[in-house]
Amino acid sequence: GCILVTIQSYQATSTPHTSTPPPDRQPPSNPVTTPPPTPPTESPTISHSIIMASTSTLPILVIGSTGNVGMATIQSLSTSGVPTRAGVRDVKSDKAIQLAALDNVTVVAADLGQPDTLPAALKGVGTVFIVSPGAEDRVKLVADGVAAVKKAGVTTVVVVSVTSVATEGDTLFKKHFVEIEENVKASGLTYTFLRLPMFFDNQWANQGSIKGQGKIYSPGDPTKPVSLVSVADIGAASAAVLAAPAAHAQKTYNLVSDTVTFNDIVAEFTKAVGREIEYVQAPYPAAIEAMVGMGFPRWQAGGVAELFELVDAGSPAMTVGTADLAGILGRAPTTFSAWVGGVAAGFKA
Repeated sequence: GCILVTIQSYQATSTPHTSTPPPDRQPPSNPVTTPPPTPPTESPTISHSIIMASTSTLPILVIGSTGNVGMATIQSLSTSGVPTRAGVRDVKSDKAIQLAALDNVTVVAADLGQPDTLPAALKGVGTVFIVSPGAEDRVKLVADGVAAVKKAGVTTVVVVSVTSVATEGDTLFKKHFVEIEENVKASGLTYTFLRLPMFFDNQWANQGSIKGQGKIYSPGDPTKPVSLVSVADIGAASAAVLAAPAAHAQKTYNLVSDTVTFNDIVAEFTKAVGREIEYVQAPYPAAIEAMVGMGFPRWQAGGVAELFELVDAGSPAMTVGTADLAGILGRAPTTFSAWVGGVAAGFKA
């Protein structure tokens, strides 16, 4: 799960930067970077509910429930009638209150950064979903979570990883998630890895520049293809795996909805909003500084830049097929064109 970041501040200094609110300071559901803002009126919804029969009457615990992936997963579990515990850092937060209002959902304190919150949350749970956080020490955080799962006697865990673990070279995010996956495998638990690419939904970070300037800013080569995923598709697929984990034991899935270029992206926005949208390729140093200026830690900004460089180089791991996601969903994944069409109102000037 990597952000398809927009470089809003790579513009003339006279241009007002009103398009990108400060990043959410909570550990994000996106395992690489803070998720972009999603306007409530255009927030992605689960358009294709999966009817699933849970293989256990024991509840599922989701650790990392208030980010995009966690919330989408819990929404799908709730709709399908699966008993779910939403693990959050702050049970009184606005997002926790939203989750508590869902059917079949109980909000509990469960913070990877405070391991003493985990035993109570884990008591009587059947399966645990760890949405790996966007923290520099996430290897340790996930390892602590896995150790708590094992100590609690829970035998099954589903863990968010990233598709870039399969890339060549020694990139930062690859290093993090290779170690996370190795630690989970060494735990002896029954596991499933859900490897995520960049999100369709990160395009909300482009909302201001699309509406105000008719432009998308990014460092990537606009002719190179990159695999992306819809957050709604992630939620539906994660819920399906969690509801019947035995069918997915010791499996690793790449959850990809579509593969597009930035040229494709601006063409879809042009069609959807009814006016020409232009792609502006920013130099990498400017892109990194822009991300830091938007509130991202420098380590994350550098890691994101490495991902774009992998796309530019044509790394096979950055263009993955949709078969895994389609197989789990039992339908074709959402296309980028369909996603843009569904949220177009939010990008019109």
